[in-house]
Amino acid sequence: MLPISYYLPTKVVFNDDFKLIYNDWDSDRVYEQTGILSRHYVNDNEYSSDIAKNAIINLINEYNIDKTSIDFLLVVTETPDNMLPNLACKLQEMCGLNNNIGAFDINLGCSGFTYGLMNAKSLIQMDSNIQNILLVTVDTLSKYAHTEDRGIKTLIGDACCCTLINKDNIHSIKNFVFGTDGSKYNDIIIKDINNKKSLYMHGVNIFSHAISEVPSIIEDILQKNNTTLDNISMIIPHQANKTILEYIKKRLNLEDKIYINMETTGNTASSTIPIALKQLNDNKKLTKGDKLLLLGFGVGFSYCGTIIEW
Repeated sequence: MLPISYYLPTKVVFNDDFKLIYNDWDSDRVYEQTGILSRHYVNDNEYSSDIAKNAIINLINEYNIDKTSIDFLLVVTETPDNMLPNLACKLQEMCGLNNNIGAFDINLGCSGFTYGLMNAKSLIQMDSNIQNILLVTVDTLSKYAHTEDRGIKTLIGDACCCTLINKDNIHSIKNFVFGTDGSKYNDIIIKDINNKKSLYMHGVNIFSHAISEVPSIIEDILQKNNTTLDNISMIIPHQANKTILEYIKKRLNLEDKIYINMETTGNTASSTIPIALKQLNDNKKLTKGDKLLLLGFGVGFSYCGTIIEW
């Protein structure tokens, strides 16, 4: 198994709260389309480093990890506190980690957790001195949600996950499939809207691309690992939204194998997959030896998937 902890900001925004902003708001319809009842937002004075520090501390305490044993800190984020220096360096000091560790950021969103797994596994395989890596996925996209964009406001949530990757569990992480389609670069982007940096999303394009590409990517992951769906206990995709995932379930006839649960977190970008893993494990829905297919896909357009053995 992978030791995982996460932290959600204390500010909870329910669907009905948006009635204060939009006169014709329909909470039931929003839930039907997105699968989301509530999400967490950071406060104005909170940043990615604040919730990341809490997630790291949660992991250290929950699994009784010796901080001096950490050799590397990988941080996946689209929303660092500053353009430079990187967030990983800031977190090294905030969390009291050793000065002789490696630390860098990976600028990715929805595919970030699986790309992070690939980088962490590669680092440990490459250098025998690297034995314990903290993989942090964190985004505070609510800071870039424009009030006029209902789709964004409804969908996103802020969160941070921290996962321990070490020399003992990298063997449970199997082969990766990854790819990039830069022609979809502008479909999810932070840009200046009315003199404010805001998150823009072309929902129709994203939906169309996801439902057309994700099924074949799942097949590629299975082939790369010389296995079939019959041997997979569960598929845990990026929790983009309920409509996309339900379509993929029907397309592949996988009603019982694709995990969907974003009711109280929303789309937390790179943290959706590790949150799902943590929830499943805490609810005793995973058993030792389960083979789980993980697939992150989205902004870029980028994707990365693998199989892990729990």
